[in-house]
Amino acid sequence: MRMYHDDLRAAGLEYVIFGHIGNNHLHVNILPRTPDEYQHGKALYLEWARRVVAMGGTVSAEHGIGKLKTAMLEIMYGPAAIEQMRAVKRVFDPQMLLNRGTLFSYKQT
Repeated sequence: MRMYHDDLRAAGLEYVIFGHIGNNHLHVNILPRTPDEYQHGKALYLEWARRVVAMGGTVSAEHGIGKLKTAMLEIMYGPAAIEQMRAVKRVFDPQMLLNRGTLFSYKQT
């Protein structure tokens, strides 16, 4: 909690934190007022992902990775694991046609 509050206050960003405190699963929603604040918020999310994974945490929980956090998946699992996931997807969808705009479309090979 301190990491989030300290970083958000230092950045001057408006935000709300809520979640499932019983299992330490928090949702940090940044409420940007300008495009610059939006970009700064995105950079904070990536930095937090690195720090949380280094502490043994995860970048997502019961809702899955979603479309906005796909870049964080590599932070959590590394490039080799992402390629293994992509290989499994290719078995079932060799042309990568299904679910376009989702998980593996950001870096097709």
